[in-house]
Amino acid sequence: TCFAVITVAYIIINFISARSSNQCANNNGNEQLRNRSKRLQRKITLIIGTDFCCWIPFIVMCFLHSLEVTDASPYYSLFSIVVLPINSVINPLLYDETVSV
Repeated sequence: TCFAVITVAYIIINFISARSSNQCANNNGNEQLRNRSKRLQRKITLIIGTDFCCWIPFIVMCFLHSLEVTDASPYYSLFSIVVLPINSVINPLLYDETVSV
C-alpha cells in the first residue's frame, strides 16, 4: 500500500513535470528544457524501478508469512541486512542532480 502511494505520487510528479516542460518548450522553442524534462522522467522511472525491485519481494514475503503460507522469519535478516540497504544506497545516487541518467 505504501509503495503504491509513493509510485502514484511519482507518476503524478512525472506527468505534471512533463506537461509543464512541454508547454514551456513549445512556447519558447527551448530544446534544452525538453531534454531536462526527459532526464527527469528517466530518473523518476529508475527510482520507481529500484524501489519496486527492492521492496516488492519483501512485501510479498511478509504477505505470505501473514497468511501462514510460508515461514519467512529466516529471510527477514537477509532483507534487512542486504536487500533494503541496497535501495538506500541507490536512491541518493538517483536523486543527485549531478548524476546524468
